[in-house]
Amino acid sequence: MNKFFLKALPAAVLMALSASAQAALPIDFGGYIRSGFGTSSEGGKEACFGLAGASSKYRLGNECETYGELKFGGEAFKAANGTTFRINTLVAFSVNQNQDWEQSDPSWREMNVVADKIGTGAFAEARAWVGKRYYDRQDVHITDYYFWNNSGPGAGLENIDLGAAKLAYAVVRTADDGDSKRMGLSHDLRFSGIKVNPDGELTLGLQFNQKRNAQGAAPIASGHLLTIMHTQGNLLGGFNKVALQYGKGSAANTGGFSLGASKDDKVVRLTEQIMIQPKGAWSGMGTFVYEDKETAGVSSKWTSIGARPVYHFTDNYSLAVELGHDIVKPEGGESRNLTKLTFAPQLSAGNSFWSRPVLRAFYTYAKWNKAAQSAAAAETALSSTGVFGGKTNGSSVGFQVESWW
Repeated sequence: MNKFFLKALPAAVLMALSASAQAALPIDFGGYIRSGFGTSSEGGKEACFGLAGASSKYRLGNECETYGELKFGGEAFKAANGTTFRINTLVAFSVNQNQDWEQSDPSWREMNVVADKIGTGAFAEARAWVGKRYYDRQDVHITDYYFWNNSGPGAGLENIDLGAAKLAYAVVRTADDGDSKRMGLSHDLRFSGIKVNPDGELTLGLQFNQKRNAQGAAPIASGHLLTIMHTQGNLLGGFNKVALQYGKGSAANTGGFSLGASKDDKVVRLTEQIMIQPKGAWSGMGTFVYEDKETAGVSSKWTSIGARPVYHFTDNYSLAVELGHDIVKPEGGESRNLTKLTFAPQLSAGNSFWSRPVLRAFYTYAKWNKAAQSAAAAETALSSTGVFGGKTNGSSVGFQVESWW
């Protein structure tokens, strides 16, 4: 700043500028990465196995991309009354690891400011935020399935203490990149931390999608998503989480706003996951998903069940095994099914299910039926034009690193 300009400023303003500068704290750094390489049993590039119509796949030894997230943030200001302002950023990139050298355009997935402890009483521990954000996402780790995910640019208040529950409200925008006149707003209301049993909590969510089209824009549908989720903690060193969801119209998904949905679209979904780490050498996670949905007048049912047990030989050496089975039954069509089995010896930074970094070698075997082959996208692993041709089984072998910090 120009020194002559500074001399012209009142002393009170100079003191305020100085206090703001001194309040700035160091930037922290976090993130996530996964990368590796492999080859299929037929030679050539690594094959990854996913079923058409299923919203996820079992991850272990079954990820054909290099993916990363880099987080930079920090506390920008802390007031004398305890209110703090934190800046959060996250840049992500994903590239197909079948190429030796890739070019990737990174995406800014998060860019927001959160003000914490913004008031007194019910707002003593409350937070306000504005910007682009991953908003309170809920997922199944072994499938990377985000069954409750209303993320994007928005604003909100959260952690409002109602006594029996914590209240959060957010409004998140979804816009049509091809038509600036089309936009939807998702109003997201959540009541969390409701004690219903020892170590058990209930979360209730209501999302209402409001259409905000400008005159002359193509119509979009409103919608709503209801979610009931129970989390049981302190369960054999882990937790159990079960969620029941019902969506209609533009909210007949996992959250957010589907601009192309019709008012008659609907979904009913049950998602179950359990993670355990009892005393001893074992840990693991299991999951079950059942989804019944109707899109554009066509219904389909998706069922998924799988588990990843891990045996820890020492603090750093373990063996992970993952078995997953997916079935998709389209209306009026034959059921598609896919079974995937992976063995992965691991070198990890600890003996927890969540210990990372982890270096893995893996062998993956998959088997599917003709209906799954017919529905697969061209050139993908299950397709008759893919690396396995007319076969309905195949395998791949390779190495992967995964880490978060």
